[in-house]
Amino acid sequence: MKDLLTIGEYEPEQLQSFINISESLQNTPQLLLAQKNILFVFEKPSLRTKIGTEAAITHLGGNVMHADPKTVFEYEEDPFGCRESLTDTVKNISQWCDAIFSRVYKHETLKEMAENADIPVINALCNLHHPMQALADLYTIQQEFGKEEKVSIAFIGDANNVSFSLIEIGLKFGHDMRFSAPVDFYWSEEQIQYFKLLEVEYGGSFFHSEDPFEAVKGSQVIYTDAFVSMGEEDILEEKLAHFKNYQVNRKLMNMADTNARFMHCLPAHRGIEVTDEVIDHANSLVLNQSKNRMVVSKGVFASLINKPAVTELELYQYNGI
Repeated sequence: MKDLLTIGEYEPEQLQSFINISESLQNTPQLLLAQKNILFVFEKPSLRTKIGTEAAITHLGGNVMHADPKTVFEYEEDPFGCRESLTDTVKNISQWCDAIFSRVYKHETLKEMAENADIPVINALCNLHHPMQALADLYTIQQEFGKEEKVSIAFIGDANNVSFSLIEIGLKFGHDMRFSAPVDFYWSEEQIQYFKLLEVEYGGSFFHSEDPFEAVKGSQVIYTDAFVSMGEEDILEEKLAHFKNYQVNRKLMNMADTNARFMHCLPAHRGIEVTDEVIDHANSLVLNQSKNRMVVSKGVFASLINKPAVTELELYQYNGI
C-alpha cells in the first residue's frame, strides 16, 4: 500500500506492523527518515496530530515542511475558479517531497491527492476517517491489556470520524465494540451493515443502542469524543440538547467493568461530554493516547516512506537480533 487514507484498506497484520515498528523505534530510535521531506497541509486546526507527528518525524531524522492549504487546494473564491488544479499541485509536490500529511474537510480531497501523487498521502483527519487516532488508540489498549486480549470497548457519542475508525480497527482485531448515540446522530444502515461484515470476517462483535447505560454495561474501556466537532459550531445548542444524557460521568462508569479505563481523543470539553472526575481519574488513558499519537507516527511514516529499511528492521526483530 502506498497511502494511509482509511483503516479499512489494511489487514490486521499490516496495522499491527505499524504498531510493532513504532514500538521498536520508540525504544531504539533510528534515522530512517534522514533527508526525507514530509509536507504538512492542514485545512483544520490541530495540536496532537500536528505537533506529535512533527516530533516523530524529527526523531527519525526527517524534515517537516508546512504549506498554506490555499496554495494547495482549490477554493471557489479564486477569480479563475482555482489557483491551480489539485492534480497539477500534487504532481509538483511529488518532485520535492517524500510524503504528504494532510488534514482536510472532505475525504474526496485525500482520494484525489492519492490518485495523482507519486508519494504516500497520509490522512491526518477528514470528515469520515481518522486512521492515525485509531492506531494510537489500539496501541494504547494493547499496552493496557496485552496484544492478544480481546477487550470490550464502548464508544459513547457522535457517529463521527473518530468513532468510525475506532470501530473499524477494533473489529478487525476481534474486539467487542459497543456504540451509543442519539438516533439523530447515529450510523446509517449502510454503515451498520459494514460493521456487521467486519464482525463476521474478523471475529469481533458489534453492539449498538441508543441507551448509553446498556452500551457500557460490563465494558473494559469507555471512550467518548467532543459532542460538537470542528465545523459544527452552528448546531452547537441543538447537538448538546440531544446529547445531554450521554455524558461520561461516575454514574455511567459505574455500569462498566470495575476497573474500566476511560479514553478520549482530545480536545475535551470538560463538564459536557465528560466530567473532571472521570477524565482525571487514575484509570484515564487520555495522556497515554496523546503520547501514542507521536509513537505510532514513527511506524507509519517509516513504513510508507522507507520500506526497505523497515523490512530489514522487522527481519532483525523476527530473528531476535
